[in-house]
Amino acid sequence: MHSLNGKTVVVTGHASGIGAATAAALTELGAVVIGVDRAAADAGPLVARTVVGDLSTSDGVRAVADAIDGPIDVLVNNAGVAATQPWRTVLSVNALAPRDLTRLLLPKFGPRPVVVTTASQAGFQWQRNFGRANSFLAIDDWDEALDSLADLPGIDQLCYSLSKEAAIVNSGNLAVDYKTLGLRSNTVSPGTVGTPLLPEFTATMGEAVINGAAAWAGRHAAPEEIADAIVYLASDEASWISGVDLPVDGGYGSLVFRTLVAPATSAAQ
Repeated sequence: MHSLNGKTVVVTGHASGIGAATAAALTELGAVVIGVDRAAADAGPLVARTVVGDLSTSDGVRAVADAIDGPIDVLVNNAGVAATQPWRTVLSVNALAPRDLTRLLLPKFGPRPVVVTTASQAGFQWQRNFGRANSFLAIDDWDEALDSLADLPGIDQLCYSLSKEAAIVNSGNLAVDYKTLGLRSNTVSPGTVGTPLLPEFTATMGEAVINGAAAWAGRHAAPEEIADAIVYLASDEASWISGVDLPVDGGYGSLVFRTLVAPATSAAQ
C-alpha cells in the first residue's frame, strides 16, 4: 500500500489499542500521522504530531478540528468508549464526534478525501434501525440529539449498539452526500478485540457474550488485524470501495446472522 506514503492521516484515539496499531502501520508505510487523544501520550515513533482534545463535547470536537492544519488526506475516526461510561458520553464520543469532526475537517481535505470509521459488530442491526439512527444524526445540536433518545427504554444498556449503528449510518451518508467531492467513506466493524477496553466490554455485555464470541472464533482479534483493514480502506488500493461496512470479526457476524437474524426475519414473514 505504497499509496499512503507522504499522505497526511488524522487518527483519533491513537494512544492505545486499534488506534495505536493503525498509527504504527500508517507510519511504517510512510504516512504523516496526526494523532488525537484525550490525554497527552508519548508519541514515540507512532505519530508525527499529537493533538490533545476532548471528543465528548461539541466544543471539544471543534477545538480539535481547529488545532489540525490542512491539507489532510485521510481521517480515521477511531476514538470510542464502552457503555461503562454514561449513555450520553457513549453516543457523543462514538457517534456525534465522528459526524462533526468529519464535517469540520472537510474544508481541510485535499483532493479525493478518505474517511474510515471504527464501528462494531454491536451495530449489526443498523439497517433495521436506520430510521432512528438517521433521525438522531440529523439533529445538529448535541443536547437536542441526545434528548431525542432519552426516553428510549434501556438506553443505558443499548447506548453502545445505538452509537455504532449511528456511526455506520453516518459513514454511508458521507459516501452518498459527498460523492461529488470524490470522498470515500467506509466503516470497519470488529468483533471482540484484545485491547485495553476489553474488560469494559466484558463488564457491560457479559462474559457469556464476549467469551462466547472468542471461543467460537478461536480467540480475540489482535488490534493489528483490525488496523490492517483500516489501512487498506484508507489506501488508493481501495479506490472503488465506498459506503461499505466491513466486518472484521473472524466470521462471527455470519454466525449471528444465521442463528439470530435470519430466523427472526423468517418468523416475521
